Amino acid sequence: MAGIQVIDGQGSGTLVGVTEDNHIKTAGRTRSERDAEALAGQSYNINTGIITLTSANESAVLYYKNTDTVDHVIPAIALYAGNSTGGSYGQGLWQVERNPTGGTIVSNATAVAMNANNDYGSSTILTASVYKGAEGYTLTGGTDHILFGQTSAGRLFASLTYLRLAPGSSVGILYTPPASNSSQPVYAALAPVFRLTLGR
Repeated sequence: MAGIQVIDGQGSGTLVGVTEDNHIKTAGRTRSERDAEALAGQSYNINTGIITLTSANESAVLYYKNTDTVDHVIPAIALYAGNSTGGSYGQGLWQVERNPTGGTIVSNATAVAMNANNDYGSSTILTASVYKGAEGYTLTGGTDHILFGQTSAGRLFASLTYLRLAPGSSVGILYTPPASNSSQPVYAALAPVFRLTLGR
């Protein structure tokens, strides 16, 4: 039976195998975009570090704005609230804001404690404005997007099925401690953040 031969163009002379129904035999490896970005040195860990909140009022704890020319994607958020002094644990509330534009967390810009590439051999730096908040800091101009309730001290990890931040887009996180709180350690982390360069 006549057929077509596919010969290795690299010079080894190897021929491609073909199945009985004329499909080329191949070996493949599936890799998620998230894994591919990590291996390309474009996956990051963002963490505010511990912020101590000294009232039961709402405070902005994290602000992130994509100042890049490509999309940033956030597949998950990690949130931590420790034991509250003075506050009986009714419920602490975390609120994610879509596209905030200002507030004292922006005007009093303070770099987050951790802004690191997950590839230890990469020198690529995240192109974003990322700030941590403090007691009483505000976040303005955005719209409410996600609300998490926390009924005991510990860490929440929320899978988001990706938050896409196009260039110029932003996300912010607010926290309200339980009633009568006078001291509570918290942090917010985007885990991880990476640049989506493989297409949508």
